[in-house]
Amino acid sequence: MALVAYSPVAKGRVKNAEALNRIGERYGKSAAQVCLRWLIQQNVVAIPRTSKVERLSENIDIFDFSLTDAEMDEVFAMGTRQGRIVDFGFAPKWD
Repeated sequence: MALVAYSPVAKGRVKNAEALNRIGERYGKSAAQVCLRWLIQQNVVAIPRTSKVERLSENIDIFDFSLTDAEMDEVFAMGTRQGRIVDFGFAPKWD
């Protein structure tokens, strides 16, 4: 069974996340790319939706870098139950 991220970039809200932007600057990546990479490194299927052609390329361009354990922990620390868009009972305990 595969776990699939529903709304993996929080309907675009991740672009305002300071930690994701700071990490992204280290790699020349956007906050959304850092968010998607964080999911992929946990073996979570991330299927971001976009109607913008430029975002399609950006969304797939996440396989040329890896987040460190410290960066993964920093993104994990951002999680709060109030920050979730959906909260299924079977979801991992990420916060």
